[in-house]
Amino acid sequence: MLITIIAAAVLASGAPANAETATPQPAPKAADATTNPRVCLVDNVTGSRIPVRTCKRLAEWRAAGLDPFAKR
Repeated sequence: MLITIIAAAVLASGAPANAETATPQPAPKAADATTNPRVCLVDNVTGSRIPVRTCKRLAEWRAAGLDPFAKR
């Protein structure tokens, strides 16, 4: 009984009724991932049987001067 009264007092003294609630931040756009997908290229290194895989966003590959989807 005493615990119930203490819990009610704590909850009642929490936040004022007219306090502003936090507004949720907008979620990041999912379209960004579809317009700038992650692209991985695999290189076979001479003298090694282990291929090297390099992953970057499409915009990063194009900024480096390489278009991974271009016909070779």
